[in-house]
Amino acid sequence: MEPSGKTAFVLAGGGAKGAFEAGAVSYLVEEEGVVPDVITATSAGAVCAAVLAQARSREELVERCRELHDDLLAMSRADLLFGKQPWVAALDRTLFGRAIDHWVVERTRPPVPGTTDVAVPERVTRPRARSIRLLPQVVRALPSLGRARRRMRDRPGSLLTLDPLAERLRRGGRGITPVDPALVARPGLDLRLAVVALGAGALRYVAEDGTIVGDDALTPVPGPASGPVDLIEGIIASASVPMIFPPRVLAGEAYVDGGVADNVPVAAAAALGATRIFAILAVPLEPPPDQSDYAQASAPAVLLRALGAISFAQRQRANLAPGLAPGTELTVIDPVVDVVGPFDVARGLMLLNMDYGWMRAADLRADVSAASRRRAAEATDAIVVARTQAWHREEAIWTRAGATGADLAGLRGCKRVVRDAVTERKELGLPTPHDSTGWWSGYEVHEGSRPTWLPADLFDEHA
Repeated sequence: MEPSGKTAFVLAGGGAKGAFEAGAVSYLVEEEGVVPDVITATSAGAVCAAVLAQARSREELVERCRELHDDLLAMSRADLLFGKQPWVAALDRTLFGRAIDHWVVERTRPPVPGTTDVAVPERVTRPRARSIRLLPQVVRALPSLGRARRRMRDRPGSLLTLDPLAERLRRGGRGITPVDPALVARPGLDLRLAVVALGAGALRYVAEDGTIVGDDALTPVPGPASGPVDLIEGIIASASVPMIFPPRVLAGEAYVDGGVADNVPVAAAAALGATRIFAILAVPLEPPPDQSDYAQASAPAVLLRALGAISFAQRQRANLAPGLAPGTELTVIDPVVDVVGPFDVARGLMLLNMDYGWMRAADLRADVSAASRRRAAEATDAIVVARTQAWHREEAIWTRAGATGADLAGLRGCKRVVRDAVTERKELGLPTPHDSTGWWSGYEVHEGSRPTWLPADLFDEHA
């Protein structure tokens, strides 16, 4: 029986992890025919939401889901998303520039998930430390430090800028379809993009017509601060992670990422009348255990763990527990395995994460017993763990001149885990993406073509 109230998609923030959300939405729309009346979103979810909010019918929504899939894969090129602030660009190819790149991408990347049966080679999870001669590198970098200091006077408060993404959302090109604000503003769907006003210290939302409303998701903020504002600027403001990206000015006020206060805007969806809510997360609710010795860790490492993982997880759980009206149905579709980092745009991992979102939605929505649902979820997680391990193994092989017998044996082990888990899901009656056979019979997606010395039939399902 169809619900009498409104249906909402709630799309959380998480950077490149948002590929999981695209997969989950694709399942809900294409397999179950879910069409939202309300979409609320934050950060990466805001980018996804703007694409989907151009649709009003199921047919239009199916097309927008496919468009979102293609957009996100095109965004696997970092230059289409991020630009460096002038002071950071001045440090390119120096010791200090490499350190910044490491902290933005490498240090925020989740550890490769492991199992006792299929271990990831040490060189994949913990690259061998290379001895470097620091003093000569520091000396060579000194002129760059002077240039960086002079350029820092303009915009010193962030490392990167989202101007390239704004340009692509506005004009399209290079595989990305532009967002049309006029289509989003049409009657028939309520959109709310979470943003935080720094000066006012307040949570607000950008609505489908560009109006800025207060934390009740309904009332325009007083005076000129209500806008309307350019929708694309609203999307970028919602995604402007503090310190990484600069604040965005909307109607004369500086705004940052809505995830600072409301990463999963369930309350906003409920305020707009939604009684069937699909809250789709990009980041696991439980931060993965970390065995690092934080008593001896650097200050940035402690900050990332405390605020970037633990505090963020607490905030997501709080966002999922607002006071909802009796009879409201809240379905939370969340990842358990952490596949990709927030600023890591590896195409193969993003594709894998989309598949994960699709399967996770299917597992949670399947009309099966609790025991079967639990087994299906375990099989899905096993698939994702093994495919992620395989991707990292293959990535290491892709960059070397050859593979050892241990490399190939490890890959075969990963692929057998995938094959067996896909088979189990099918035996339980759970749907699987149409290309799942290729998950164990071929390679994951990497930059460049397969090395000629690596056999194409290594992962034949009968091997």
